[in-house]
Amino acid sequence: MALPLTGKVALITGASSGMGRATAISLAERGAKIVCADLQEKPNPRGFEADLDKTTPEVIAAKGGEAIFQAVDIADVAQVDAVFEKTVATYGRLDIVVSCAGYWTTFRLFGDEDEDLWAKMVAVNTLGTARMNRLAIRQFLKQEIDPVWGSRGRIVNVSSCAGVTGFPGEVAYSATKASVNHMTRAGALDHAKDSVNINCVAPGVVATGMARGNLESDSIRSLMERATPWPRLGKPADIAGAIVFLCMPESQWMTGQVLCVDGGMTIGVPPPT
Repeated sequence: MALPLTGKVALITGASSGMGRATAISLAERGAKIVCADLQEKPNPRGFEADLDKTTPEVIAAKGGEAIFQAVDIADVAQVDAVFEKTVATYGRLDIVVSCAGYWTTFRLFGDEDEDLWAKMVAVNTLGTARMNRLAIRQFLKQEIDPVWGSRGRIVNVSSCAGVTGFPGEVAYSATKASVNHMTRAGALDHAKDSVNINCVAPGVVATGMARGNLESDSIRSLMERATPWPRLGKPADIAGAIVFLCMPESQWMTGQVLCVDGGMTIGVPPPT
């Protein structure tokens, strides 16, 4: 019996580490061929993965899957163009785009944020994600609808619960992630008629290399734990599971949705223990 994503090709940004890595591996386990895009092929050495000595394509190959890597900065127009061209040249098509690459930094007050921080946040989180979406849609429109899968193509953006509810110390990050949420809704409305699904996963606090700086601060970690009703913080696999669902045949009638996977952070302030 064929795996549910056999024959599908998935391009994943931020695929070398954290949530992107977990998603790439999970999609490959379901039969998809994977194009891993990231700033560098090696995992973030500050990550929490047990297999930091292996690249994502190496992990996928060891499990019997197929994956290639291309270095991509999603803020660079030419590099994004190149990875789409390479994907289609290598596999002849593209079915899934997971826009997981993003930029986050240590907390600072709104008044202490500067122009450089805002420029980087917008370049990566907003403009880079929009670029990935637009090029994905253009490729999907060249392809026929898969009647079983129910789509021409699937896009899953990754934003943040900080784009859904206010959180202190990250105004620029929150604003750019909120833009991804609404980009998802408006873009999905434009292309529902084309059978192109565009959805978004908004993670809560997840243990990744990019988040380590904040997680290693006792005061910040305590704040994050108090703000999360579920009795633990997130793992990359928690987010990957939701992303994979949005790529499966069962979710073909979902589009324009922002799915919070956050241990309950966005539902309200947890009661005292």
